[in-house]
Amino acid sequence: MFVTSRTPIGRELIEACRAAGVDVTTPAGRLTVDGVVLDIDVIERSHPHPGELAALVESRETVEPGLVVADRISAAGRDVLRAAGWSWLDRRGHLRVWRPGLRLETDVALGGSDGRGTRSSPWTAVGLEVALHALCHPDDAVRARAVAAEIGRSVGGTQEVIGRFAEHGLIGRTSRRPLLPDLFWETAAHWPDDDWTAVAAELPDVVAVLGADALVRVDERAATLGGARIAAAASLPARCYVHTRGALRRVRSAFGSSGAPRTFLRMSPVGWLPELEGFGPDDDHPWHVAAPMVCALRLARDPARGREIVEDWGVVPGAAASGDAP
Repeated sequence: MFVTSRTPIGRELIEACRAAGVDVTTPAGRLTVDGVVLDIDVIERSHPHPGELAALVESRETVEPGLVVADRISAAGRDVLRAAGWSWLDRRGHLRVWRPGLRLETDVALGGSDGRGTRSSPWTAVGLEVALHALCHPDDAVRARAVAAEIGRSVGGTQEVIGRFAEHGLIGRTSRRPLLPDLFWETAAHWPDDDWTAVAAELPDVVAVLGADALVRVDERAATLGGARIAAAASLPARCYVHTRGALRRVRSAFGSSGAPRTFLRMSPVGWLPELEGFGPDDDHPWHVAAPMVCALRLARDPARGREIVEDWGVVPGAAASGDAP
């Protein structure tokens, strides 16, 4: 539908644009933003997941990009819309209007139930651990006392983060269960995956220096041990999380910084790092292996093939190959 200043969504857009600090006028009911008439098709959704948005964009390839208005649009969903040149209004407080002569993408202060939603981000170190725990237990209610005891955080801090996830529509306010696959894609979008240290040594040689307990394998090979189907996984360089920066210094001292990378190491993004049961260090693989959900979060950061691997894997409820992920 096309909006005018007289429709409820039109009034929402006026409020959002003015909150962004741009001039809005409504001659003859037509929205004019910063001098540009906003003739744009608007689609309203509740909590569209990335696959739904990808299907929407694909179904409308023959028409001009539209604008999605939703209660919540995940970071992964925004990537889908941004790549297709679409606009959006995320009612939590983010606006993008992308039209000829008008380029606007910004956070905006919108009204809400308690005014905290856009300023209280759950994506802290504790938040990543709470999200990971919820993803590893998708059928369980996310209760602060039980989660805190397992991840080694304070009950108060855990409770606060859970409340933030509820504000953002990622944990049910009543059920306290994780909203899937939305929580997964949002967590993946915030999962750190930069700052890898390249090591010119094979993984067994690295283990010989650090010891088996110093690192946890999180690469494609680790994912296949957890059930993922990835061609040629064994031929790719190993990727492992380490628990301390001292481990990285020891590796640099042992192998230097030159030569072709054969192993990649990184500090673990989380202190609580679940592992794949039954695959502790042994003679065949003298290292620890991360739980499938950890591997899935890391793989999902790969825009070329990671999301396809995750949806085919089936490790995330709701993110199946039917199109629930882009």
